[in-house]
Amino acid sequence: FPIFGMAPAGIPVCVAGIIYLLIASNFLLKDRKSGGAEDLVKNPRQYTIALTVMERSPIVGDSIQGAGLRNLEGLFLVELTRSDGTSFPAPSHEVIIQAGDILLFAGVVETVTELYHIPGLVPATAQSDKINLERHRRHLVEVVISRSSDMVGYTVKETKFRTRFGAAIIAVHRHGEHVTQKIGDITLRAGDVLLIECGADFVEQFGKNHTFALVSEVNNSTPPREDLLHMLIAASATAVLIAITTAELMDILTVTLLCTFAMALTGCMTLAQAGAAVSIPVLLTIACSFGVSAGLQYSGAAGALAGFIVDVFSFAEIGLLFGIYIGTALLSAVITNNAAVALMFPIVAGSPDGIIYTENVNAYAALYTMMFAASSSFSTPIGYQTNLMVHGPGGYTFLDWVIFGIPLNVVTCIVSVVCCYFIYTD
Repeated sequence: FPIFGMAPAGIPVCVAGIIYLLIASNFLLKDRKSGGAEDLVKNPRQYTIALTVMERSPIVGDSIQGAGLRNLEGLFLVELTRSDGTSFPAPSHEVIIQAGDILLFAGVVETVTELYHIPGLVPATAQSDKINLERHRRHLVEVVISRSSDMVGYTVKETKFRTRFGAAIIAVHRHGEHVTQKIGDITLRAGDVLLIECGADFVEQFGKNHTFALVSEVNNSTPPREDLLHMLIAASATAVLIAITTAELMDILTVTLLCTFAMALTGCMTLAQAGAAVSIPVLLTIACSFGVSAGLQYSGAAGALAGFIVDVFSFAEIGLLFGIYIGTALLSAVITNNAAVALMFPIVAGSPDGIIYTENVNAYAALYTMMFAASSSFSTPIGYQTNLMVHGPGGYTFLDWVIFGIPLNVVTCIVSVVCCYFIYTD
């Protein structure tokens, strides 16, 4: 199958999906307000953190609503201060963000890390700029000041924290209070929780230091790399991968591995980051699903399931495509799309009992229909990883997914099956 083989059918499916989103989102989705002051009362561990909007940030020129800073769960935009000193307490969603603005947020640490992943948002504290470490190599760590710490009773500036630990304090939490003083002027107390920006070795180096009662790294807190050179290298590697695969000059696995090594050697990512991107549970799930798939085929179950689909949907060839789509989509709603394809493949294309062989269905039409269905998990938050990624920050409920997702599944089902039936005829 060519890499862009699905495009003739995929483009109409994409257009139909976008039209549905634009229309249905106005009346099927409720406006989920989150990240307001009421959330701050419910969660006991909050930080107040100031971030500066750099000139290169993509949110410059956007409204607060358009930049996605209004409805972050567990986070509230307390104040926006312009570079000329003009202040907007609790700014409205229509306020336009400008380069040099200082955004003061109050919220939980998990949402603070989301802000760190927005390019061009950096801590407003001057100490952060003095850390001798590239931003994409920094992490967020929470530390608790112990009762025996020699920093108790002194201001942050007096403790020379950055010089001593090679880290910068960017926020302080104190027993439910929102500490809004300038970081350098805060007098530290025993039990204060400090959110600090530091290198990857901080936990190992100071984890047992008597100054801290507890040291804990914040997960997924490393900001993205932003330098233009490595962006160009990564984009070029991706373009080369697509070009070589499209021209069928090399196997896709081989060229992908070569591009991965090239990005690692040029510093676009570390080997540790490359290794972390490989999900062992997902690989094991896919591997096990191949075993189940083989069992379905050799036991005759695949043939029986194929016969069931034929009996129900055999009113026309396009009806069989609808059967393939529905069967794959139902599986994909409860297991990964890779596993769903592995289980459906012997039913659709297993020789000699697969639907392609017994009903003489076009192989491209059947297999592309199966691919579309496996990637159409819109009706549950657990259907795909990206669903879970937006479920919490968007404040959605399970019922939201059902109400909004099932009609979208119906739209993509109809458009993809019809397109596959009429486009892939040879």
